[in-house]
Order: sequence, then structure tokens, then C-alpha cells
Amino acid sequence: MERINLPNKRLVKSRIITAFYSILIAFSLQLSAKESNQTLVLVGGALTTCASLSSKNCEKNTQISGKTHNVFALSHTKISQIKQQWPSKNSQAKNNTIKNLATMQAKSSPTLSKKELLWLWRDIDSKQLNSLSDQEYNFVIDMLEVAQIQSDNKRLKEQVNTALNSESAATEILQFISGSLKVNDTNPSILAITASSRDPYESADFYEGLLSFPNVNSQWLALTPALAKAITTNKCDDLTTLRHSEMGLYQREHIYPDRTQAEYQLCKKGTDALVELIKNSTGVMFNGGDQSLTRKVLFDENNQPYPWTKALQSRPVIVGTSAGTAVQSGGQAHAGNVVMITNGTSLSALKEGAQAIDAPSERSNSDSLTYNRFGGLGTFSYGVLDTHFSERNRTLRLGTLLDDLSANQDQPTFGFGVDETTALVVIKSEAGNLMTVIGKNGVVMVKSTGQAQAKTKTYSYSYWPVGSVIDIKNNDFTLSQRSISQALPAIKIPPLPVQRFGSILTQAKLRSLTQAMCLSQEQTAVGQQDEFIISLSTTPESAYHRISAAQYGCAVSNLEIAVSTF
Repeated sequence: MERINLPNKRLVKSRIITAFYSILIAFSLQLSAKESNQTLVLVGGALTTCASLSSKNCEKNTQISGKTHNVFALSHTKISQIKQQWPSKNSQAKNNTIKNLATMQAKSSPTLSKKELLWLWRDIDSKQLNSLSDQEYNFVIDMLEVAQIQSDNKRLKEQVNTALNSESAATEILQFISGSLKVNDTNPSILAITASSRDPYESADFYEGLLSFPNVNSQWLALTPALAKAITTNKCDDLTTLRHSEMGLYQREHIYPDRTQAEYQLCKKGTDALVELIKNSTGVMFNGGDQSLTRKVLFDENNQPYPWTKALQSRPVIVGTSAGTAVQSGGQAHAGNVVMITNGTSLSALKEGAQAIDAPSERSNSDSLTYNRFGGLGTFSYGVLDTHFSERNRTLRLGTLLDDLSANQDQPTFGFGVDETTALVVIKSEAGNLMTVIGKNGVVMVKSTGQAQAKTKTYSYSYWPVGSVIDIKNNDFTLSQRSISQALPAIKIPPLPVQRFGSILTQAKLRSLTQAMCLSQEQTAVGQQDEFIISLSTTPESAYHRISAAQYGCAVSNLEIAVSTF
């Protein structure tokens, strides 16, 4: 991942706290914030954090104590259970799996990491492993996992130590979250919802540790798809079965008994107690993974909100990362309902267009651009949210979606893409709303121009680096005069070479090109990807402002991107 030089942590903390309070004071937020006040911290993913499972994110690769990986074991008992409980009707897949597992057992160590398990399987029968459906594969992996118990008979947990984060920008975002909670409540609390994960029990340790701020009560909320189904149908005693049917998860009660017990206790207390618990919290955080899974704990199969969904929508502080950010899209915009993007790449979007998902929580396993037309939680109604944005080159997937929606005449025309280790902060108050960008890189705003023709599609592209403040007026979003007046002087660099930049939709090349245009004050540039020509040019509404000296510190306003084929 690209790195930029940042000040030391003490200076970062001082700078961010000062900026944070200046923004809040400007909007007259009080410690006893009213219900109408709300802060959204929308992270684009890759919230690089030092943890026992990811020492690469720790200063000097320090290995901290705690769980370092999941553990698996092959035994006659486990293989027999897999044979008896096989989840599909595919008997050939079952028989071949049992045969291969028995062969693997003879060659296996007593315990294996997941990587070791899969390499052993590939060595024996790679084709058979690849032929398993997702359901079958996940079932076998879940069944082979073993609990990790310490000498004191307690479960070995993943540990987090944010003080050792190697990425200062991640620390900056966490400090902002902590400050937001404390501004909104004298006795703040935050709930972590890990429903975006296929295994939310596995993710619980990390997010509890991530949110362990001084003087803030943080806890995992066992709001899983199984819990949502059980608590609304009075089937708390069927949670194990519901984990199979609703989540495709197996034997979690043996691997994470404390988490599944917490889920059971929450279920037994009933819906009213769950709603009250959420209402009493200052903030809630939604994790990364698959936003369609998170949607399953917000809306039922008939797309009706659960009894606790409104309480979640109204928390004073709402944090999302990756899928947890994408799921915030929804609600009513000035031009209609806001959808939730669910899948796809820029290249597949240009070739195939966008496809609506009709079922409220349906998922797509292909690379095609898909969106959930029902939207997500709806705390962000300005447009469609997207994540891992510049790093995965998603500008034209978001633009294609906006084109398809604008053809409907009643859909929003804005898309907001948040880069990795970066957060789009939205502050809502009675004095008005604004946005700012914190963290490492920037936020892209894509606007549908409504000028799509048979062979050419045109979009407006803006890039807001960290430190930008965005004004929200008349259903439009502009770099604030404050940010413009504090911009650095332009620098003299050579003009861009006269050439067509290849593979422009891979890696983060589109961001690199627009930043180079900004720094060199270039008026035009051309890129190519397969049969597509991507032409970038300024218009009378375009502007460049150097917000900071960071690697991606140049603000781009209203650059025109035209896509055509040859």
C-alpha cells in the first residue's frame, strides 16, 4: 500500500483535535447534543490497525500477544460429522470430500493453519477443492476448525493495540471517532455491529478492541442475521439452526461460546430490550465485509425495517468502514430513493451496465455491477456511497450506476467514493450540514451529467483531499471558500507527456493521472483500457487547488471525464 510521510502521533492528535473542535464549534454542537444532530464517520476501508492477527500493521512488525490465526484439525470424528451433516444434496461432492479429507488426515500435523490446510488439500486434489460450492466449502472449513483455549480455560482472543499502529492516518480517524462520541455525550458508549462478516463472532474481538477508547464504554452488539430472525419469531432456542439457514455458519457455539451465549442472552431479553440498548448508546459502528449481510439485520425479507432499525438510524454518532459505509446509502434524496451499490468493477460496468437486485437482501457473486434498489440504512441520503475507491479504480463503476439511475428521472445524480484509510465525515446540525475529509487520501464525488450518448458517456469528477471542507448548498457540493483560501501556492512541474496512458482502470492509475493534471495545471489528458478511451478535460466550472503537500493533496473540482469506444 502507498505510504505518505506524516507528522508524529502527538502532533497528529493535536492537529486533529483542534480541527475537530473548530468544525463542531462552527456548527454550535453542544455536549448535550439534540437528537437532530448527527455525525457520520464513513471510512473507505483498510482501517490499518495493529492487532495480534495482523502484526504487519504494527510499528516495526511488533507481534503482540493474543490469537494469531485460526486453528484446524483433521480427525475421524470430524470427518464423520462432515459426512453425516453434509449441507447439500450433491452426494458426489460429499463423497469426494470425505475421501480427500481421509487422505489428508494421514499426512496431516495434529493442528493446521487455514493456509496449511488448503495447501494440503490442493496438493491432493486441487480440482475437487475448487469445484465445491461456497456453501459446501464454508461448511467443511467451519467443521474442521477447533477452539483455542488457554491454560485458564478461557478462549484465546484477538488483541488490538492501536497505540502501536504503523499507519498514523488510521490513528487519526480513531481519535476523531473518540472525540465525536465525547462531544455528543458526557458518558459516551458505542456498540460494534459485525454483521458484514460471514462470521460475525470471529470479528467481534477485533472491533471491541478497536473501539476501546479511554472513558468510552464499548461493547459488541450480537445483532446477527440469526438473532434478527430468532428475536422476531420467538425462536431463541433455535439460534444454532438459524446460524445454518440464515448465515451458512456451523459449530460457532464450540469456537466462540462466549459470543454465541451473549447472542442467546440478548435474544431472551426480547425486542424492546434490544431497542432500548441501542437508544441508550451514543454511537454504533458497522464493520467491513458484505453490505448485503448487514442489510439482513436492518430489514426483513419483505423489506420492512426491524423494530430496532430506526434507533440505529438516529444514533448521534454512526461509524462505518467499507461495507459498513456502503450500507449507509439510502433514504430519500431530492430526486428520489437512494440505492445501495453491492458489486462490480469499472470495466464490467462499462461493458455490461448496471443490474438491479430485486430481492431485499440478495447477493451477487459475479463481477457484474449490481445495486440494491431498496437502499441501505439511509443515514446518508445525498447519493450512492462507494468504498476502496481510488485504490480499486471504481470511478466508472459508480458513474455507470448513476447513468442507469438518472435514466429513471427520479434517482440521485451524485456518487461519493471514499479512498482507503480515509473517512468522509458528515456533520448534521440545526445550523446546517457540511462534510470534511480526514485520514490518509481523499474522497471522490462523481456526478452524472445527463449527457450520455450512444457512444460517449460523460461524468463530472471531483477529488477532495484530506483537510478539505465541503459546503452543502442547494443540492450541490462544493469545496468551501475556507479550504480554497488556505490552499498552498501552485508548484512548477513539467507538463504531462503527450501520450495515451494505458491500463488506466487498473490499480489507482486514474487517481494518479488526475492528481498529476491538478499539480501541472493540465487542461487535458487521455487514458485507455481495452476498447475504451477515457478523455479528461477541464471546463469553465473546473478548478485545481493544492490543499496540502501530501501525495494526493490536490483538490480537483468538476473535471470532465468522457468515455468512448473505438
